[in-house]
Amino acid sequence: MIYIEFIDRDRHTPMEIFRYYADQSAWTDPEDGLVGMFGRTMRLGPYPAYLAFWKCKGMARMDEWEAYFRSDAYLEHQSELATLQAIHLVRGGCYDTLVEGPAAAPDSLICIEYFGAPAATADETIVAHMRARQAACPRATLSFVLRRIGRLGPDPGCLAVWSFADYEALEPFQRADLDGDPFAPVETGVYRWFGRDIL
Repeated sequence: MIYIEFIDRDRHTPMEIFRYYADQSAWTDPEDGLVGMFGRTMRLGPYPAYLAFWKCKGMARMDEWEAYFRSDAYLEHQSELATLQAIHLVRGGCYDTLVEGPAAAPDSLICIEYFGAPAATADETIVAHMRARQAACPRATLSFVLRRIGRLGPDPGCLAVWSFADYEALEPFQRADLDGDPFAPVETGVYRWFGRDIL
């Protein structure tokens, strides 16, 4: 399962402080893996501007997280309490991983597409469709295709995470005709790895 944190910056918090406390790599529990921490760049994309992708063992991990956040151990970690005051955790989402490809390189340009799929649509149909789009654009690398578990996440419910070497490589992908595409994105955002994003 992938758990996504949708994060915003408190505008009263200086950017340097936000970046220090919002850096989710400080969480080092071996049960969880931070597989993406992205910040919207050049204001291209929807609110909120930051996303953290956590790979975990499944919904049982949510029970463990809640137990930890209620524990004395959590209350003893002042840095974690400060984090909650420096960043705005807008919401979370739980997703099944349909595709896990190569991770986006630290210097890559990341494009996240937000798209929907009817509940009756088989996962395999979505995967085949995204693989065909990747084949049609060899400069695109498909890192993830995620599908919301039930309604545990914002609409439209699915995400495709692509990476590119630069904006020039992204351009033909964005110019592709998606009229009639059953999984056309409702919104698209352009991101960099956290800390490399341009406001």
